[in-house]
Amino acid sequence: MGIFRRLIPQADQAPFIIEVTVTAGTTFTLPLVSYGPTPPDFEVDWGDGSATADVTSVTDTDRIHTYSTGGTYNISMLGYIPGWNVNNDSSIRDLITNIVDFGRTGIQRISFFGCSNLTTIDSSADMISNGGIPADDISGIGYAGLASVRDFSGFLRSTGITSVPSGLFEFTGLATNFSDLVSFTGVTTVPSGIFDDATSSTSFASAFNGCVSLTSVPSDLFDQNTDVLTFSGTFRNCISLTNVLQFTNNTSVTVFDRVYDMYTTSNSLSGTAPEIWNRSPQPSGNDAFRNCTGLTNFGDIPTSFK
Repeated sequence: MGIFRRLIPQADQAPFIIEVTVTAGTTFTLPLVSYGPTPPDFEVDWGDGSATADVTSVTDTDRIHTYSTGGTYNISMLGYIPGWNVNNDSSIRDLITNIVDFGRTGIQRISFFGCSNLTTIDSSADMISNGGIPADDISGIGYAGLASVRDFSGFLRSTGITSVPSGLFEFTGLATNFSDLVSFTGVTTVPSGIFDDATSSTSFASAFNGCVSLTSVPSDLFDQNTDVLTFSGTFRNCISLTNVLQFTNNTSVTVFDRVYDMYTTSNSLSGTAPEIWNRSPQPSGNDAFRNCTGLTNFGDIPTSFK
């Protein structure tokens, strides 16, 4: 038993569980990445009745498994997992079909980029409902297994997700990077208050880039994220989006490049553009409102911002 599992009380541990669908002879490699100085230290159960294995490095051969029989299996990982990044890996991205439980593994970097067959996040991924966290530790309902995450970049990019659970980022006060969060997905709306607890966030760059079915976002979506430095490309090419944000509370931002950059004038964006070009010092805003001709003050926007 490794140091992480010795130091964390057993009652506070819970496995990170994903569902995979494979054919006979398929090899699955856990997409582990380093984050910080401490290597992974966890036990993996591949869900097919084979022996469990201990994984103690991101290159450990025990992170690789071949399924002799096709089917749908739950891969369960209990212990410490510092980083998980599918990174559009063609060998595994289409095999992941569900996030069953985020567990409690101390994970700090997490991304399912490219998992096109990942269409939903199981309700049991909510650690509170699964009983994985003591009642006196965290109260309320939320995806508390993500509380240790610092980096959500590419978290659900190019997945099959069409909706984001309202409590998904409820305990993410440590996270700073939300870039490419759900970019190039079929997400249609964004729950109110979804980022209210992400108060350490510094980047929402390209967070919704290419979400062509996104129709509206709450007007106060980023009101609690006062430390954000960049909204570069946040809503780029969201051609169905009807409303524009004012970013009133986001006074630390230095980059608004391509924040609403549309590839065509045939987009639904309306309302009044925030006069970010009048801030002092003036943030960068190259192509921030390109082709956003439906904005009431489009004519007042400086050339470099459109």
